[in-house]
Amino acid sequence: MTGRIDRRWWLVGMALCIVALQWAYPTKEATFWPPLGFVLGAVILYRKELRSYDWGAMKNGKFWEHVFFAVTLGMIVQAVGIVAIQYGLGVEPPALPFAITPGLAISAIVFSAVLEELVYRKTVFGFLDARFGFWPAAALSSALFAVAHANYAAYLGYFLLGLVWCRMYKKSGSIGVVIIAHMAFNAIALFVMSVRG
Repeated sequence: MTGRIDRRWWLVGMALCIVALQWAYPTKEATFWPPLGFVLGAVILYRKELRSYDWGAMKNGKFWEHVFFAVTLGMIVQAVGIVAIQYGLGVEPPALPFAITPGLAISAIVFSAVLEELVYRKTVFGFLDARFGFWPAAALSSALFAVAHANYAAYLGYFLLGLVWCRMYKKSGSIGVVIIAHMAFNAIALFVMSVRG
């Protein structure tokens, strides 16, 4: 043992700090600056992998097919979860403590998607999948993903969404697929929230 902490666990530690900060201080600043810091930290920690990543895979139709299915199936399962909890059980979602701003949109679409996929799919799911198999790994990483969103009315929806994205990550073998899917998903969700008011 060298006494060094694996990079993956630095990501998890940073993510836990961000979640704690955002729960303690639910402000627009807390939704922008900490995730930006995380992404910058991840770029530094994974700079070699980023240079060697197969960016050409994004030109492949199969890549975009995986993204399409991850977004579409993700929307369906999250809707099922939300309908079951909010309409079936009558649980109201918490109100956003601030308005949707351009900074919040950038954070949700870019920073949070990168943060959450690196932590919940690549790190937690990847680590557990190698040791315990798909279902235990997907269930635990998806439960953590759901709880981190601090929206009890959507926990089931986020959990099901996490399962779908674990499956697409495993099937495609590319963290890029679920990062892009997550970005698209968040962009659609923010659009709907802004239109709905």
